[in-house]
Amino acid sequence: MQKRTYLICLVLLTLLAPRFAVHASSLGIEKNVVEYKLPNGMQWLLMRRAGAPVFAGVVQIRVGSIEEEAGRTGLAHMFEHMAFKGTDNIKPEEIWDAFVTNGASNLNAYTSKDTTAYHAKMPASKLPLWIYLNSEMIKHPTMMDFEKERDVVLEELVGKIENNPIRKMDADLLRTAFKESPYKWPTIGMKLDVANLKAKDLETFRKKYYVPERMTGAIVGDIDIERTKGLIFEYFGDMPRGKNPPEKFSAEPVQTEERKVRVHFDASPRLMLAFHKPTLPSPDDDVFDVISYILCYGENSRLNKELVYEKKMVQGVACDSSYPGARLDDLFVITTEPAKGFSYDEVTNVIVAELERLKTEPVTESELSKARNNAAKDFVFQMKGNEGIAQTLAFFQMVAGDWRYVTRHLDVINKVTAEDIIKTAKKYLNKENMTIAELVK
Repeated sequence: MQKRTYLICLVLLTLLAPRFAVHASSLGIEKNVVEYKLPNGMQWLLMRRAGAPVFAGVVQIRVGSIEEEAGRTGLAHMFEHMAFKGTDNIKPEEIWDAFVTNGASNLNAYTSKDTTAYHAKMPASKLPLWIYLNSEMIKHPTMMDFEKERDVVLEELVGKIENNPIRKMDADLLRTAFKESPYKWPTIGMKLDVANLKAKDLETFRKKYYVPERMTGAIVGDIDIERTKGLIFEYFGDMPRGKNPPEKFSAEPVQTEERKVRVHFDASPRLMLAFHKPTLPSPDDDVFDVISYILCYGENSRLNKELVYEKKMVQGVACDSSYPGARLDDLFVITTEPAKGFSYDEVTNVIVAELERLKTEPVTESELSKARNNAAKDFVFQMKGNEGIAQTLAFFQMVAGDWRYVTRHLDVINKVTAEDIIKTAKKYLNKENMTIAELVK
């Protein structure tokens, strides 16, 4: 899950002006979100949206693969797998059925580099059940069938990384770009580490990180706010506060020379260029969001126009301004698929030339305006319903420390200048800060 996926707020398409003058904070989300904090430190964000009698809920925990250590990876993802295996009070086959037979849709969980989350959509009348089941999964998990589920994860690891050219390339890129940061290992874990996991390892990990102060719940939809608070207190209020462990991550040393990794696989060619950058709340992080739109968004973006439509050197091009996470300093990544007859070096040289252009030639006001408008369109698309709002609020409370970040981000984007882009490009988009990954057939 990358930050840009979540940079969402309520914006009406009919309000989009050429310079995107709409301020996200004026659209009502801040006044409609109710914060509710339990005595044990667990934070909840509640938002009533009248309409269909449904709601979307998510419980987000500030624990991802970055909480692990070398030699003991895969813990966060493995525990997420075990969450649906039953609790002290509910049998494995009952917990999933309890959700599904009561109308749950998009029922799932995920682990990322930064967080773990459990989410679903359900009829409004089933809100007490959703809160109860999630509280049981978090408070009273069992390690039933641990070895069997560990084998499932190992099969998933082989299928998603070892036998998947794109996933393998991504993994090799991160391992090459990062030397100390925990972003360097896969979220699913290293194969040998996962194979050696024991149930007691997961229980120790859970007790350390699954504490209320690291949890945020969000419920959005046709709900009664005061009744919802009562249900939350009833089912989550008895969790002990616990001790919130300090966050100490290895500092990533400054990269001083170009790095390259080649991945050999029977697959179509793929090229990735990655540059180290700071994460939020650094102002440079916001500038990279704008740079990604200018370079890669739409047919008239700089790299699309030159590489895809004019020179026909690649099949497609994409930018990610926050890879592979957002809690630690991350990467700005450009990904292309070289067309037949063009070498990796030829494509790389064109991209590097465009990056050099960003350092010397101010982007036009038209390009800035398009970037602002395209950012707004993405926000609109992502924030279509209850689920998008709930997951976005919870995610930014976890990652940024304040859900209001999402309501202010467009205002920040609107203030990025051509001079900001020149300064940021000069600082980070350099060959000595670049890691190249090539997928070679």
